[in-house]
Amino acid sequence: MLILLLPFFFIIAISAQSNNSTYPNCPSYNCGNVTIRYPFWNTVSESTTQFCGYEGFGINCSDNGRQNIPEINFGGDSYYVQSINYELGTIFLVDYDVSPVATDRSNCPRMRHNINLGTLPFNFSMFSVNLSFHFDCNGCPSFATEIPCLEHNDRKVCLDVMNNGTDESVWDAYSCDQKVVTTVIGENMNSVPNLSTGFGRVLEEGFELRWWEVDDCDRCEASDGRCGYRNAMEFVCF
Repeated sequence: MLILLLPFFFIIAISAQSNNSTYPNCPSYNCGNVTIRYPFWNTVSESTTQFCGYEGFGINCSDNGRQNIPEINFGGDSYYVQSINYELGTIFLVDYDVSPVATDRSNCPRMRHNINLGTLPFNFSMFSVNLSFHFDCNGCPSFATEIPCLEHNDRKVCLDVMNNGTDESVWDAYSCDQKVVTTVIGENMNSVPNLSTGFGRVLEEGFELRWWEVDDCDRCEASDGRCGYRNAMEFVCF
């Protein structure tokens, strides 16, 4: 009988710990000007084998010699975390290569990859605008903006604001070698009088993502808990 009752007492103890409003297993951290707290977590203080927060929401806090830099990684690419608004559920990110904290920052940055969110519970905000960079083209269509500083061997680089409803087949005539799509906040484009020379400033302002509640976490959070993972796969409710 005692052996049968032990699991019952264990579950009660765990439940009592979950009701602790300070969440000792889910601490908050400061990295630069950004507070890292649930559903995000610090990859340095917590490990990839056990953490409190959403899977894929780990933020690395690194030191570039001048300041602490919060970075998040998805799709194999790093993004500088500008700010997080926990009340609105939004996070502002900048591709690290074009961010103001990059050591090799350039006034004429070259976008090298798309933004790949995979299955992470993020959505782009309603204020987002997609920018399409077409590299090594034999010319630029009239609706696109030519980027002279990125030209190479007389091959053009063209920038297209993708919410203009352009048919992508139009680009076939320009024999471009590569296309990279990124996202920016639309209103930031209004502050740049000339996109061909000021596109770097728009990229540096970054983009906004909104996150939603993960399905596995709804019951945990409804019971005043915080969800996490152990051994990368095992779900835990703190």
